[in-house]
Amino acid sequence: MLWVAVIFGIIAVAGVIIASVLIALRCLQSAAKVAETFMIAHRATLASLERTHARNVAQINTVLDRFMALDFQLFKSYQLAEAADTGGFEEPTQIIEPDEPTGTVTFTPGGNVVLHGETIAERLRQRAEEEEMLAEDFGDDFFEREDAK
Repeated sequence: MLWVAVIFGIIAVAGVIIASVLIALRCLQSAAKVAETFMIAHRATLASLERTHARNVAQINTVLDRFMALDFQLFKSYQLAEAADTGGFEEPTQIIEPDEPTGTVTFTPGGNVVLHGETIAERLRQRAEEEEMLAEDFGDDFFEREDAK
Protein backbone atom coordinates (compact mmCIF):
# COMPACT_ATOMS: atom_id res chain seq x y z
CA MET A 1 0.00 0.00 0.00
CA LEU A 2 2.90 2.27 0.66
CA TRP A 3 4.14 1.62 -2.81
CA VAL A 4 0.81 2.70 -4.26
CA ALA A 5 0.92 6.00 -2.32
CA VAL A 6 4.49 6.67 -3.50
CA ILE A 7 3.57 5.93 -7.10
CA PHE A 8 0.49 8.18 -6.87
CA GLY A 9 2.66 10.88 -5.29
CA ILE A 10 5.22 10.65 -8.09
CA ILE A 11 2.44 10.79 -10.68
CA ALA A 12 0.88 13.81 -8.97
CA VAL A 13 4.23 15.66 -8.78
CA ALA A 14 4.94 14.82 -12.42
CA GLY A 15 1.45 16.08 -13.34
CA VAL A 16 2.02 19.36 -11.48
CA ILE A 17 5.42 19.81 -13.16
CA ILE A 18 3.98 19.03 -16.58
CA ALA A 19 1.04 21.43 -15.99
CA SER A 20 3.37 24.24 -14.82
CA VAL A 21 5.62 23.67 -17.86
CA LEU A 22 2.60 23.87 -20.17
CA ILE A 23 1.44 27.09 -18.46
CA ALA A 24 4.95 28.55 -18.81
CA LEU A 25 5.03 27.61 -22.51
CA ARG A 26 1.62 29.29 -23.02
CA CYS A 27 2.90 32.44 -21.28
CA LEU A 28 6.02 32.47 -23.46
CA GLN A 29 3.90 31.93 -26.57
CA SER A 30 1.63 34.90 -25.69
CA ALA A 31 4.70 37.02 -24.86
CA ALA A 32 6.13 36.16 -28.29
CA LYS A 33 2.84 37.25 -29.92
CA VAL A 34 2.89 40.52 -27.97
CA ALA A 35 6.53 41.12 -28.94
CA GLU A 36 5.73 40.42 -32.60
CA THR A 37 2.78 42.85 -32.46
CA PHE A 38 5.05 45.45 -30.84
CA MET A 39 7.69 44.98 -33.55
CA ILE A 40 5.08 45.44 -36.28
CA ALA A 41 3.78 48.61 -34.58
CA HIS A 42 7.35 49.86 -34.11
CA ARG A 43 8.17 49.30 -37.79
CA ALA A 44 4.99 51.10 -38.86
CA THR A 45 5.79 54.04 -36.56
CA LEU A 46 9.36 54.21 -37.79
CA ALA A 47 8.23 54.13 -41.42
CA SER A 48 5.72 56.90 -40.72
CA LEU A 49 8.41 59.03 -39.05
CA GLU A 50 10.77 58.47 -41.96
CA ARG A 51 8.08 59.52 -44.47
CA THR A 52 7.30 62.62 -42.38
CA HIS A 53 11.00 63.45 -42.15
CA ALA A 54 11.47 63.04 -45.91
CA ARG A 55 8.46 65.30 -46.57
CA ASN A 56 9.77 67.93 -44.15
CA VAL A 57 13.24 67.83 -45.71
CA ALA A 58 11.74 68.26 -49.18
CA GLN A 59 9.59 71.16 -47.98
CA ILE A 60 12.53 72.87 -46.28
CA ASN A 61 14.63 72.40 -49.42
CA THR A 62 11.97 74.07 -51.57
CA VAL A 63 11.67 76.97 -49.12
CA LEU A 64 15.45 77.38 -49.03
CA ASP A 65 15.57 77.26 -52.83
CA ARG A 66 12.97 80.01 -52.95
CA PHE A 67 14.96 82.12 -50.51
CA MET A 68 18.14 81.56 -52.45
CA ALA A 69 16.38 82.50 -55.67
CA LEU A 70 15.33 85.88 -54.29
CA ASP A 71 17.20 88.87 -55.52
CA PHE A 72 20.21 89.37 -53.26
CA GLN A 73 20.06 93.11 -53.88
CA LEU A 74 16.50 93.15 -52.56
CA PHE A 75 17.64 91.33 -49.42
CA LYS A 76 20.46 93.81 -48.89
CA SER A 77 18.19 96.81 -49.45
CA TYR A 78 15.77 95.49 -46.80
CA GLN A 79 18.66 94.84 -44.45
CA LEU A 80 20.06 98.35 -44.96
CA ALA A 81 16.61 99.92 -44.59
CA GLU A 82 16.14 98.21 -41.22
CA ALA A 83 19.56 99.30 -39.97
CA ALA A 84 19.29 102.89 -41.25
CA ASP A 85 18.95 105.75 -38.78
CA THR A 86 16.08 108.16 -39.25
CA GLY A 87 17.41 111.37 -40.73
CA GLY A 88 20.93 109.99 -40.87
CA PHE A 89 23.78 111.51 -42.83
CA GLU A 90 24.36 110.17 -46.31
CA GLU A 91 27.83 110.75 -47.59
CA PRO A 92 27.87 111.44 -51.33
CA THR A 93 30.08 109.19 -53.39
CA GLN A 94 30.41 111.73 -56.19
CA ILE A 95 29.59 115.37 -56.73
CA ILE A 96 26.05 115.69 -58.09
CA GLU A 97 24.66 118.84 -59.54
CA PRO A 98 21.42 120.04 -57.85
CA ASP A 99 19.31 119.52 -60.98
CA GLU A 100 20.85 116.19 -62.01
CA PRO A 101 18.68 113.06 -61.44
CA THR A 102 19.93 110.90 -58.60
CA GLY A 103 19.10 107.57 -60.24
CA THR A 104 17.94 106.14 -56.91
CA VAL A 105 16.55 102.63 -57.08
CA THR A 106 14.15 101.40 -54.40
CA PHE A 107 11.83 98.46 -54.05
CA THR A 108 8.18 98.14 -53.11
CA PRO A 109 7.23 95.66 -50.37
CA GLY A 110 6.19 93.28 -53.15
CA GLY A 111 9.72 93.39 -54.59
CA ASN A 112 9.03 95.54 -57.65
CA VAL A 113 11.76 97.98 -58.70
CA VAL A 114 10.91 101.69 -58.47
CA LEU A 115 13.23 104.02 -60.39
CA HIS A 116 13.40 107.62 -59.23
CA GLY A 117 14.42 110.38 -61.53
CA GLU A 118 14.00 113.14 -58.98
CA THR A 119 16.56 115.84 -58.50
CA ILE A 120 18.35 116.57 -55.26
CA ALA A 121 16.31 119.72 -54.78
CA GLU A 122 13.08 117.71 -55.04
CA ARG A 123 14.45 115.13 -52.65
CA LEU A 124 15.41 117.78 -50.09
CA ARG A 125 11.99 119.42 -50.47
CA GLN A 126 10.25 116.08 -49.89
CA ARG A 127 12.34 115.42 -46.78
CA ALA A 128 11.56 118.89 -45.44
CA GLU A 129 7.83 118.31 -46.04
CA GLU A 130 8.02 114.96 -44.29
CA GLU A 131 9.79 116.41 -41.26
CA GLU A 132 7.27 119.26 -41.17
CA MET A 133 4.39 116.75 -41.11
CA LEU A 134 6.10 114.78 -38.35
CA ALA A 135 6.61 117.97 -36.35
CA GLU A 136 2.89 118.81 -36.76
CA ASP A 137 1.78 115.37 -35.64
CA PHE A 138 4.37 114.75 -32.97
CA GLY A 139 5.31 118.20 -31.74
CA ASP A 140 5.98 119.31 -28.16
CA ASP A 141 2.28 119.38 -27.29
CA PHE A 142 2.03 115.67 -28.25
CA PHE A 143 4.58 114.67 -25.63
CA GLU A 144 2.99 116.91 -22.97
CA ARG A 145 -0.34 115.06 -23.16
CA GLU A 146 -0.97 112.58 -20.39
CA ASP A 147 -1.84 109.68 -22.66
CA ALA A 148 1.48 109.92 -24.50
CA LYS A 149 3.56 109.43 -21.36
